[in-house]
Amino acid sequence: MKQARGFTLVEILVALTLFAVVGGSLLQLFQSGLRTARLAGEQTHAVLLARSKLTELQAYSHHQAGVSSGRLQGGYRWQAVLSPKADAGDTERTRLKPLDLVLTITWGKAGEERQFSLQSLLLTRQVDS
Repeated sequence: MKQARGFTLVEILVALTLFAVVGGSLLQLFQSGLRTARLAGEQTHAVLLARSKLTELQAYSHHQAGVSSGRLQGGYRWQAVLSPKADAGDTERTRLKPLDLVLTITWGKAGEERQFSLQSLLLTRQVDS
């Protein structure tokens, strides 16, 4: 008569150890994927907010060089820096003055802040003196 043979305690411990190592690695990989997806979502939202703010700034016909800033939904902040274009050329005939724009969207906790910057050119009407 043959005896039924089962798994030994050592074999079960080895299998559980392998399962724990593989399972832990998979959980880390999954967590990393979720973090990357969250960061990509935040970045995409910042890009959309920057485009929206740029459209809002382009709607005005009169701009002045300087810095303006504000807060947006979801803890995002914006800052627009307008400066005269260095090589503007002859603006007397066109009555349009080009301004360099650097629009920065910032978000995140202090010490872990992230930024997205957008550079563009705005044409504004010259104000008669």
